[in-house]
Amino acid sequence: MLNGHGDDIYKSNINVKANFSTNVWYDAETDILRSVLTNQLDKIFHYPEPAAESFVHEVARIHNLQPQNVLAGNGATELFYLIAHAFEGCKTILPTPSFAEYEDACTLYHHQQVFVPLKDFESQSGDLMFICNPNNPNGHIWDREEIEHILQQYPEMTLVVDESFIDFAPTAQPCEPLLADYPNLLIVHSMTKNYAIPGLRLGYLLGHATLIERIRRFTHPWSVNALAIELGKFLLRNGKYLLPDTERLLKRKAHFVQALDEIPGFTSLESGTSFFLVHTLHDTRVLKQQLLKNFGILIRDASNFRGLNEHYFRVNTLSEEKNNMLINALKSMPIPDL
Repeated sequence: MLNGHGDDIYKSNINVKANFSTNVWYDAETDILRSVLTNQLDKIFHYPEPAAESFVHEVARIHNLQPQNVLAGNGATELFYLIAHAFEGCKTILPTPSFAEYEDACTLYHHQQVFVPLKDFESQSGDLMFICNPNNPNGHIWDREEIEHILQQYPEMTLVVDESFIDFAPTAQPCEPLLADYPNLLIVHSMTKNYAIPGLRLGYLLGHATLIERIRRFTHPWSVNALAIELGKFLLRNGKYLLPDTERLLKRKAHFVQALDEIPGFTSLESGTSFFLVHTLHDTRVLKQQLLKNFGILIRDASNFRGLNEHYFRVNTLSEEKNNMLINALKSMPIPDL
């Protein structure tokens, strides 16, 4: 889905005043990030490490693992494609709705895909399975016990747990404690959402050495650039205080949801994180364009998520001022005749 994701601000010729379409942490300490990058700028005059070795060693140290248990990637998305390549042609279980890149990567590498609705979910056997915790786009939280049950029930199936948004969901339990007991587990971490560096592209994969080596064979040299390597190491060592303040964020989300649900024609869906789906009587493809043109507000049209339709959109919780901008704009929308 090269052009299907929500944050298409890059192709808008309208001044976007409030971007609800991206799940990236909106209130990051960007001055600190700029300072680190400025101090490392001379690194661009040399080739980066072929496999981001120093970053991999730092990840291993932070997670109390060995470097052979870690693989660095140009964002989490590269890792999804590497995994799909390593398992080319296999049978893959994909809960829906969920992040579209799992399906796209598996399609590229000719997987036999089985789609299982998240509602009333029942796991199935396969060679590979992707889950997102918390899930994008609806913020569903997978219990660690539920994940462990899948690992136990299907020991021959590799389970990929994408924890890209786990720093936005205080009730979500990381799966790292399961790594020691389950060689069929892979965990994907993104550093672009929680630290607000999506333009830099950085992520990493944790797993059993045998699985990591299977995937490593499909990597390319220098996929992680030198600035991403240096900033990644800085954030692993010093960035804990830069992570989202989830307590404050989710309190604001509760007020945001309450105000939105009071608008006729709009109903928010339960979510365990700062972003959530909204069901509406409107056609969200049209609604998105109206909000952008008339108010400079960008939402995520969710109609291209498998399992959803043109009556769903996704928003992230922003500042109180920007949340109110969206609430007031939606109040001005006439309820369509259906």
